Amino acid sequence: MSDYFDDPVYGVGIDIGSSLAKIAVAGQDGEFAFALMDNYSCKNLVNFVRDLEVRFCGVTGSGALDFKQKIKNLGNKKGVDIPEIFCSNEFVSWGAGAAKLLKSTSQKIEMPYLLGSIGTGTSIMLVNGLSITRVGGTALGGGTVMGLGRLLLGGGTFQEICSLADKGKSSKVDLLLKDIYKPGQVGISPKATASNFGKLADPRRLKDNANLCDIMAGLMELVAENIALIASGLMNLYRVDTIVYAGSTLRNNRSLRSALINAGELLDHKVVILDQGEFSGAVGAYQLSLSNFT
Repeated sequence: MSDYFDDPVYGVGIDIGSSLAKIAVAGQDGEFAFALMDNYSCKNLVNFVRDLEVRFCGVTGSGALDFKQKIKNLGNKKGVDIPEIFCSNEFVSWGAGAAKLLKSTSQKIEMPYLLGSIGTGTSIMLVNGLSITRVGGTALGGGTVMGLGRLLLGGGTFQEICSLADKGKSSKVDLLLKDIYKPGQVGISPKATASNFGKLADPRRLKDNANLCDIMAGLMELVAENIALIASGLMNLYRVDTIVYAGSTLRNNRSLRSALINAGELLDHKVVILDQGEFSGAVGAYQLSLSNFT
């Protein structure tokens, strides 16, 4: 896998999550090359970093301490050179990495803002300069999409679930306000969801036969809307008007991205989907290790 990256390699940052390892490899010019490793083992990651022959490695996430210990054990063997390992707080790493990635975009983000990391679950952080604080979150996230998606499909990969959702319409399974109220009867957008999957609970409302694509689209809508509602409450509490979303669940997931943007419009707050945002933790781990190493 290390053959993918151009030489010379300067350092590496890794965000080791419960289902994916996100890797950011920095060249001498400071540019990053990115890679995802799924179905990984800690041994795979140790061998990967050793093959890169870097002098230092920043690591964060749930598997960071196990990784550091295994690298240390490898270094106890005679004649084996290992990089210096720096472990960093996951939320601080995400904030630092997102700030770095945002600088490469044309979007102007004013401080403070919220950062939503949508991985297996979702964490929401308040970012104000160098201060990064986790202020909320939800157990809804990529694990929900994968778990319920595979249950409903009888199997399938994450990308298969995303592909089906892209072809579906959540309005065929979700009960919307316009389905139960006359125009102008309530002061809420008629496009707002009254009940996720509510149409499936009432056979009289199943005028259009919902298919698996519509169900997967409804699943994405359920996850997105609930994340957005939690974010909206936190935005009101901390008086910010922008949330930046990042995380592996958004990768090649057009349906979830669109649902988050639409929910933001309904809730009247600005939504930014960070490009390459799934690597925020890895980039941040690298940046923090770089400051320690130098």
